[in-house]
Amino acid sequence: MATMKDVAREAGVSLGTVSNVFNNVPTVSEESRRKVLAAKKLLKYRVNTAARTLKTKTSRSIGLIIPDINNPFYPELARGVEDAAKKEGFSVFLCNNDRNINKEREYINLLIEKNADGIILVKPQISVEEIDEIYENCDVILVDCNEISKPHYDIVNVDDYDGAMKALNLLYEYGHRRIAYISGLKDSQSSQLRYSAYLRFLEDKGIELDEGYVKNGSYDWYSGYCATVELLKNLKPPTAIFAANDLMAIGAIKAIQERRLKVPFDISVMGYDDIDMASLSNPQLTTIRQPKYEIGLESVRILLERLKAPKNSEEQKGQQSILKTEVIIRESVGYASRD
Repeated sequence: MATMKDVAREAGVSLGTVSNVFNNVPTVSEESRRKVLAAKKLLKYRVNTAARTLKTKTSRSIGLIIPDINNPFYPELARGVEDAAKKEGFSVFLCNNDRNINKEREYINLLIEKNADGIILVKPQISVEEIDEIYENCDVILVDCNEISKPHYDIVNVDDYDGAMKALNLLYEYGHRRIAYISGLKDSQSSQLRYSAYLRFLEDKGIELDEGYVKNGSYDWYSGYCATVELLKNLKPPTAIFAANDLMAIGAIKAIQERRLKVPFDISVMGYDDIDMASLSNPQLTTIRQPKYEIGLESVRILLERLKAPKNSEEQKGQQSILKTEVIIRESVGYASRD
């Protein structure tokens, strides 16, 4: 098996130059970089990551743990993480926990065993005490997490309260007063904020809360479908449905259309996330765009800043980053009927 010394000899450069090329040091000349990469290919050299980890105490790897790979929201977030990490010479281990806390713990332990430099944990289910244990082994970024009064916690959230308010106010501007809400799983920061926005919106507009207009979903299209079937059984069905994510909104449209009603002429539907399918549904979905890709970028940015900062320094204090949403108007929201 070829060694770095072999690559240096073949390329006619120093061992330090080979190391700089392999670690993407920008000061290396293009000619030296070309020679080293050509020698690496010729000799079929492969980096011994285990040896490098022992020597440098860094694996140049990041763990990303997401709740549900089937939800189109998360692949775009993961792409943001991957692109930002790759640019800085880090690889990414993608872990899907299926919203199972035991799987989440297993992946955390595995990543620590693999000497991951950091973990990006999306919608964490584990306790604060368990998160503290992670910090003892590697750095961690929490995404979609309840605000925790710990000065060293790094958190990336989206302003979901404001996003939900934007959605509800748009429906109100279109004359809707009977607005139903399909919630997501209520164990996350984002779900709680969207529901609290719904309650506050009703209060601010002087609209009495009708429990029959609130249904629980689980972020998949079928739960949105089933919730809408129940909503349409009301003596006075809602004129608009606001779903806590696009998949449930698409399920709602399917349920409405199967009952020979039209969206948005009979019932308007508002989504949240702006996944690719939102523009492919029929009608195209009006929704709230979350900065999915940017969440990934921001998570890696903060993680790399933390990795570079000296321990116990001022820079090691946690950051809380809150990203903004945007209203995307398409075809699924129209003016309320006058009945």
